[in-house]
Amino acid sequence: MSSDKLERRTTESGRVYTNFDDLYFPSVSHVLDEMPEPDGIKYWKKKYDGTNGKKHWRTILTYKGNRGTLVHYNLLSDFTDEDMYSVDEEESTEELKLNGDWSRYRDDLTYAEEAWEQIKRVRGIDKENVLNVECFVTNSGVGYAGQFDLLYVDDDSNVVLSDIKTSNAEYAPYEKHKLQLTAYANALELDVDILEVLIIHPDSETWKISHHTDWPEEVDGLWGEFRELREGMGDVEDRMKSIAEEGTNDAEQV
Repeated sequence: MSSDKLERRTTESGRVYTNFDDLYFPSVSHVLDEMPEPDGIKYWKKKYDGTNGKKHWRTILTYKGNRGTLVHYNLLSDFTDEDMYSVDEEESTEELKLNGDWSRYRDDLTYAEEAWEQIKRVRGIDKENVLNVECFVTNSGVGYAGQFDLLYVDDDSNVVLSDIKTSNAEYAPYEKHKLQLTAYANALELDVDILEVLIIHPDSETWKISHHTDWPEEVDGLWGEFRELREGMGDVEDRMKSIAEEGTNDAEQV
């Protein structure tokens, strides 16, 4: 169910959606953080520990996170008349410039925009058939909220819920990507025909389109897995209140 009465608050501990009264919902990403860390990620972090001339994994993730934020803004802002530039984009811009990564980001954005033009042609995405972008949704029954990237109607009249990722196209979509989209779909007030991950990887200059019909997992199974993760968090109201009180307001209204 969508909502227009919540604010989004963020700290290093997570993100919460709240009305500062009786609703304190963890974000979809906060719920997914309950997943155990894959062995591959543990190995990658051990490899990139900042020694022997290698960057620290935190530095790598900081760049990729900031790049992802601004790539999303630049690719999606044409589909709405509203100003999508927020605290998130402002902070990412400042960090990229401060860390000396702005030129690298601009090169990555050039590729992302080129890939996006091809994806839009393949999928028939234009402003006329886009239903919403960067939209906040909540599921009060299960108890979570989040923000999806793109909702549109394709050339075959399918309602498509789409998420853009700047991950490695060789391996993505990852399980988290699929769980994330499934959670968004179950917080919408309309039926979705296709779950879609649009993967644009500037580092390797590759892109890929992945639909839920391509996945080995069943969507119902993914939904069950997400619900188990949320239920495993238990009563998180006190934790979410703490984040809401300490966090910065990074969205005017949800």
